[in-house]
Amino acid sequence: MLPVERIIGEEGLSATPDGLRLAMRLPWYRSLPFSTIEVGGVTIDGAPVDLAEARVEFDGAVWPLGELGEQTNAFWFVRDSAFLHIPGVAATPGSEHEVALTLFVSPPYIPGMKRHNLQTQTLRVA
Repeated sequence: MLPVERIIGEEGLSATPDGLRLAMRLPWYRSLPFSTIEVGGVTIDGAPVDLAEARVEFDGAVWPLGELGEQTNAFWFVRDSAFLHIPGVAATPGSEHEVALTLFVSPPYIPGMKRHNLQTQTLRVA
């Protein structure tokens, strides 16, 4: 899989005190502001995950997923993972789950483009 096709980060899926944390990678060849990224959805074992309370963490900053479009000054660097925190969803450490993540990328220098990126992978919960 080419780096621009991979959207689930090497850090995978981990359990947190309030839910799950999923590593995400930017599926593009250069850094972009978070405002140009949209999380299209997550499924775990085929069931859609409610992202209403989800948060994004990157480089020490955390903001609600619903405010991703406002992050014009926060740049996602291609070599770094961002993390999607999903509260209220539990999984036992060591268990394996099929996770599907969809991201949309709309580079600001290509008007009208909205690239669809989907990756499904079986992950062991850390």
